[in-house]
Amino acid sequence: MSQHGGHRRRPRTPGPPVRSIRSFKSGEQYLEAMKEDLAEWLRDLYGLDIDADNFLQVLETGLVLCRHANTVTEAALAFLAEAPDQAQRIPMPRAGVFCNGAAQPGTFQARDNVSNFIQWCRKEMGIQEVLMFETEDLVLRKNVKNVILCLLELGRRAWRFGVAAPTLVHLEEEIDEELRCELALPPLWLPSGAEPGEPLYMPSAILYGQDI
Repeated sequence: MSQHGGHRRRPRTPGPPVRSIRSFKSGEQYLEAMKEDLAEWLRDLYGLDIDADNFLQVLETGLVLCRHANTVTEAALAFLAEAPDQAQRIPMPRAGVFCNGAAQPGTFQARDNVSNFIQWCRKEMGIQEVLMFETEDLVLRKNVKNVILCLLELGRRAWRFGVAAPTLVHLEEEIDEELRCELALPPLWLPSGAEPGEPLYMPSAILYGQDI
């Protein structure tokens, strides 16, 4: 496992979101907002020079992705040691990823790093295939949407272990609560097979029927 970890933090209360998800008029605007939020999240976690404009360029070597995978794994193992009973009910990674720190954009080493991260998301984090991306989706910009959705889903899951989450994850939780109130649902809305007490997050694009 790489020794380059990020700044592990407990969940924090985010600042006011720049815009409400309900205000977006198109999927493209919503996708751009997610990219901006993820860039800010990674910048805060790792002190990166990253924004919405260079977001994909920063990620394409796989260095940041692998670093984050190892940070999440370290946080999960610490959570397991601190709260073993609770941890047993939450799918969590037990191994990190190998990262070639000398990888340059467009090289085989960079693609290998990205591939290692993707396999970790599938095997260790159990992220649904519909939210996954392939190496070419990032390197050749073939499917930027799924790169963003995968990272956002990873942010949701890693929040359970104490890793700071993107602002949109916090906002989704607030929206879920609003919907529960509007629909007079119980405080905890559990789908079939869900464990009581398990944090549940639904992508806001799905909640509001956004076609992204």
